[in-house]
Amino acid sequence: MKKLSKLYLSLVLLFLYIPIFVMIVFSFNTTKSRSVMSGFTLDWYVRLFHNELILKSLGNTIIIAVCASVAATVIGTLAAIGISRMGKRTKATVMQVTNIPIVNPEIVTGVSLMLLFVFFQARMNLEFGYITLIIAHITFDVPYVVLNVMPKFRQMQPNIYEAAQDLGCGPVRSFFKVVMPEIMPGVLSGFLMSFTFSLDDFVVSYFTSGATSQTLPITIYSMTRRKVSPEINALSTIIFVIVLTVLIIKNVAEKRKTSRSRLAALEESGRRASRRRIIKRVAVTAVVVCLVAGMTILTLGGFETEVPEELAVEDPDYYTRLADKDITINVYNWGEYLPLGEDDTLNLNEEFTNLTGIKVNYSTYATNEELYAKLRAGAASYDVIIPSDYMISRMIKEDMLLPLDMENIPNYKYIMDKFKTPEYDPDSRYSVPYTWGTVGIVYNSDLTDMDEEDIDWDVLWNEEYADEILMFDNPRDSFAIAQLILGQSLNTEDKRELRAAADLLKEQKKYVQAYVMDEIFDKMGAGEAAFAPYYAGDAVVMMEDHENLGFVIPESGTNLFVDALCIPKGAKNKEAAEMYMNFLCEPEAALEIADFIGYSTPNSGAFEMLDEEVQNDEISYPDDEFLNDKCEIFKNLSDDTNQYMQNLWTEIKTGG
Repeated sequence: MKKLSKLYLSLVLLFLYIPIFVMIVFSFNTTKSRSVMSGFTLDWYVRLFHNELILKSLGNTIIIAVCASVAATVIGTLAAIGISRMGKRTKATVMQVTNIPIVNPEIVTGVSLMLLFVFFQARMNLEFGYITLIIAHITFDVPYVVLNVMPKFRQMQPNIYEAAQDLGCGPVRSFFKVVMPEIMPGVLSGFLMSFTFSLDDFVVSYFTSGATSQTLPITIYSMTRRKVSPEINALSTIIFVIVLTVLIIKNVAEKRKTSRSRLAALEESGRRASRRRIIKRVAVTAVVVCLVAGMTILTLGGFETEVPEELAVEDPDYYTRLADKDITINVYNWGEYLPLGEDDTLNLNEEFTNLTGIKVNYSTYATNEELYAKLRAGAASYDVIIPSDYMISRMIKEDMLLPLDMENIPNYKYIMDKFKTPEYDPDSRYSVPYTWGTVGIVYNSDLTDMDEEDIDWDVLWNEEYADEILMFDNPRDSFAIAQLILGQSLNTEDKRELRAAADLLKEQKKYVQAYVMDEIFDKMGAGEAAFAPYYAGDAVVMMEDHENLGFVIPESGTNLFVDALCIPKGAKNKEAAEMYMNFLCEPEAALEIADFIGYSTPNSGAFEMLDEEVQNDEISYPDDEFLNDKCEIFKNLSDDTNQYMQNLWTEIKTGG
């Protein structure tokens, strides 16, 4: 029986710690792969302290966690004191009410707090940011403090407080000298639990954060459209080591305290010694927290690193117009979609600030729908956003964008003619193209001997490759592939056609190994699948890391996508936002963007700077005839069609 118990315990510990061990191992990997260990390096730890976005998000997270947990500890402890003095029935009722936020789904808490803040925003000019985040975190932290402190009151002698007063202590002195030492372990546990929950929270933070207060979990989530940066593995390893160290110190201190308490019980000074040890524990914890916060704040700007020479602009005087205005703009972009000094690239936001004096608050999102929800809820104010084509058309239709003054964007002249007056913005009044690309098929040459010219969309239905096929894990892209095979428009709203596409996707399901998005990087890199549809720019990155991978844009046609710069309604600095957009259209800036993210540039000046080999690359830059005749851009579908497609997708995934 003992052997069985030990085996069971070992399995539980393996289940808990193997994922962490894998993360630590891959934090030292020489490549970005999360599945193939290529060698040992410390580069990701070095680059972590050059990553401005991650460091800023970490700083925000720690500041919010410290402030919220301290406030929650004070409020929760005072609440526990009050509850402990209530009658039995009242106490039980209040405790049940207090515990509701603990069992309540986080999404309900997050949405309700967001609506509350929106209500006060309209009446008190309350801005989403640090204040809303701290209030939200205090709200869900307080019940955990109460939960930790209340058992200490139950363990305490019921009349000890009154006895101290009978012996001449005043109320305040009695509390701090008698009650506080008894409940201090619960207070400390409540603080640590609050700090941990605040540090780790995503859902509530997602709904209550603003343009200037993005936390680390939100930043990590925003990277999932492409691939989570390996610097996150390094940061997670550092955090794990710090937490492990704190726990070891705490457990050693607890063990020593237990041993000494047995001896101190026979001594008159036992209680004073116990109080001193508790104070030391609090001090150690506070020092650790302050050290982590201090290290983060000190590194918010990163360390000095070698970067390419300064970026050249066409008209330097243009950028001096707002230099004395002390302006800050809020930019909301996809994760990993702008060079910020990583991998020896230029930090374009810093370059812009140095050139104009305009500061940039930069935050990121993972999906167009996330961007839309944030703007529609009025939860934050942004000056520049970068949605995709179909979302731009939806925002134009719903009057969510401001028309652009092209006189403030002279570099618009560099946008290629084929990307001007697009279907999603026919008059080019609301958007400036940022990047573009196509969808194709990534294939593993080790697992297939098919010639590239024979690979088309129907290969994803080939039973010969059953369980070696990956598929998009989102309805719009998956339906587009089925629609291309059936000869339908990618923007059809005919429900019979959508049902036919859904039936084809149902037929495919028996051959699909997994429905994935950014997981494709690891699965294709590890040789787990033969074929997978994905975006051309990301395929280029995969091919650079893995010689056995290739990419085909099917001759039958594909989706052409464009992400573009826009200014949402409610922007507070429109002219500065247009200056930022103009800066990103500088040929050298556009070239930096294209090099960093791997997607194609719509900027003719940047295109001319590319190597001839890249210019002639049919993956990144298919010829105009193919783009015009075989490619289609997504348009926004009606709410009814989107819901119908989503219902069909759920039916496909669940086998309904």
